[in-house]
Amino acid sequence: MLPQDSNDDYDAETTWTHWVSAEPFRAWLGHLTAATGMDPLAIGVAAGIPTGVARSLAGPDSRRHRIRAVDAVGLLSLSPATLLANGQMMGDARPAHLSLLELRSSRPSATTLAHRLNVGLDIAEGLLDGWLDVCQQSTLWGCIALASQITFDRVNSSRDVVELAKAA
Repeated sequence: MLPQDSNDDYDAETTWTHWVSAEPFRAWLGHLTAATGMDPLAIGVAAGIPTGVARSLAGPDSRRHRIRAVDAVGLLSLSPATLLANGQMMGDARPAHLSLLELRSSRPSATTLAHRLNVGLDIAEGLLDGWLDVCQQSTLWGCIALASQITFDRVNSSRDVVELAKAA
């Protein structure tokens, strides 16, 4: 780590390497979820934090006692009003399409995607097929969060199968 007075990037470096208690941020994520009705993982995407961090903060049996300061700053940068306002803004839909492409055979159907994202079937089809150029930011966040959750569930399901096979 650089000495404190050697350059102006020290604060940025400390934010990345320091840890803070997770408890207040678990509560803040819960507040944001309750106030906006958004999925905690989608809020994590909006905050720019890893979905695994959001998942562990939102989970009922969370064992995470601390989080990186940079993730804390990301969560603190959001308020219910900013989330709702920014969620209504239009943005590039390509990241949503790419996150769905990565799922390969685990991709949800257009009907399932529309239901899970609370969007019309045409928007869901556009996200899956890649012809939709723009979508609301909240749809983008939800799509990326959903793809992350599907991947997480698939990986954990595979681990369970391996563990059962080892036990047999």
